[in-house]
Amino acid sequence: MESDPWDLIVVGGGPGGASAATVAATAGLNVLLLESGDLMRHKPCGGILPEITEELIEEVFGSLIPSEVLSEPAELVLRYTPPSGEENGGRVSNSRLFNVKRDEFDQWLRDCAQGAGATLLHGARATDVRYGDIFSVTYVENGTQNEVSARNLIAADGVHSLIRRRLIPDASAPKMLVGQRLIEVSNEMSADFHCVFAGMLSPFYAYTVPKGSTLKIGSGMTEEERLDLMPSLDRFSEWLQQNQVADLGEVTQQEGWAIPFGEQNVTAKGALLVGDAAGLCNPLSGEGIRLAIESGQLAAEAIIESKDASPVGNYRQAIAGMVRMVTALHKMVLATDDDARESFVASELSR
Repeated sequence: MESDPWDLIVVGGGPGGASAATVAATAGLNVLLLESGDLMRHKPCGGILPEITEELIEEVFGSLIPSEVLSEPAELVLRYTPPSGEENGGRVSNSRLFNVKRDEFDQWLRDCAQGAGATLLHGARATDVRYGDIFSVTYVENGTQNEVSARNLIAADGVHSLIRRRLIPDASAPKMLVGQRLIEVSNEMSADFHCVFAGMLSPFYAYTVPKGSTLKIGSGMTEEERLDLMPSLDRFSEWLQQNQVADLGEVTQQEGWAIPFGEQNVTAKGALLVGDAAGLCNPLSGEGIRLAIESGQLAAEAIIESKDASPVGNYRQAIAGMVRMVTALHKMVLATDDDARESFVASELSR
C-alpha cells in the first residue's frame, strides 16, 4: 500500500482498536486499521456501558454517544438479586448505564477513527504476523492476500487474538463462555440491567437487558462447564417466569461467545495488546468495552510518547493499574459461593 511502512497497524476494529487508531491518527501518525468484519458486522454482546464510559468516549473520540447507537431504553439502572430471591434484591443507588446497539456502536467508533485520519479496511482478515526491525502483517481482503508493514503494532483482535497466538503461542488465555438469547416479551420491562446471582443458575451471574420490545437474557460458564451453558438459559427463563419478572415469548436469536477470564498478556514481542486480546475484561460483570477503549487509548499514547523507541515499557507502566484491578476481581470471583454472593448484594444495595 502507498503508506507502507505505516507508523502503526491496528488489527481489529472493535472499541479497543478504534480507540487506538483514533488517538494515534489524531496525533498525526499514519495508521492502518484492519477490521475482519464487513460494515455493521454483528457483535454478540449485552451492550451495556458503565456511566464512566461516557466521559472516556468524549475524551478519545471527541463526541458524546449519539442517540442513533442507543437502544430503547437508552439508559438503565443496575439491579441485583441475591441467591435468597427477589425480596432481598433491588436497584443499586446512583447507578447509570448506557444501553447500546452494539453493531451500530462499533461502526460509529470505526467511523470516528477514519474521520480522525486512520485508513480503515473492512473485510480485511489478518492471517499472519512476522516481527523483526518492523512488523509485517498478512491479511486477506476480497480473496486476495496482502502484506503490510509498520514500526508499531497493536493487537485488538479479540479473545481469540491471532496476533497473540502467533507472537506468544504458549501464552495462557483462559476464557469464560457466555450464552445469550433474544426473546420477545409481552409485558413492559423496567429499565434495569438485572443481574441475578445464584449458583443454581450460573457460577457467575445471569442477566437481563431490555432491548425495545425484546429482552436479552444471558449467563456465563467456565470452559469446563460448557455443556451446561444453554441449559442454564433454560433454567434462567423458568426463573424469570416463576418470579414474574418477564412474560417470555418466542426466542428470536440464540448465540454464544467467549470473554477473557484470568490471564493478562499486554505485550508480545514488541506488539501492544488491548481489550479482550490482552485479557482485559471485568470478570465480575463481564464488561469489557470500557477497558478496551481505555487500553487502546493507553497503547496509542505509549507509542506517541516513545517516538522511535519501543513503547513496551511505557505501555506496561500505564496499564499496570488496570491489570491489577482485573487480577484482584478474578481472585474474588473464583472464591465466591452463594453465601458470598448474598453478602456482596447486601453490601452493594446498602451503599
